Formats: sequence, C-alpha cells, structure tokens
Amino acid sequence: MDEDLRNPDADAERINVPAIMPYYWRYRMHLGLNELAAADAFNGRITRLLEETRRTLNK
Repeated sequence: MDEDLRNPDADAERINVPAIMPYYWRYRMHLGLNELAAADAFNGRITRLLEETRRTLNK
C-alpha cells in the first residue's frame, strides 16, 4: 500500500505459493513490527481510511 515501505522485489513478498509445500499461506515481511509501528505517514493514512469508512475500533 505504501511505495516507501513495500519491498522493491514483489516476488519476495508473495503470500501464497500453492505449488510448493510447505509454503502454503505464508507471508514474508521484510520490515519488522517496530519499523511498521514507526511508519507515521503510513499509519496516519490507514487511520484516516478507517475513520472515513467508520471502521475504527471502539475504545
């Protein structure tokens, strides 16, 4: 969703390789959770999208 965060090698982020076992339904993240949590611009965009569609979590 974000050009600055996605891996330039799209095949490296493939979610599902059905022909090769045991790689069913795996996801390879090239960023750690701390890096994603620190991505303020991306997280702000997701927050705005959630608010605009009224899909925010009840606090």
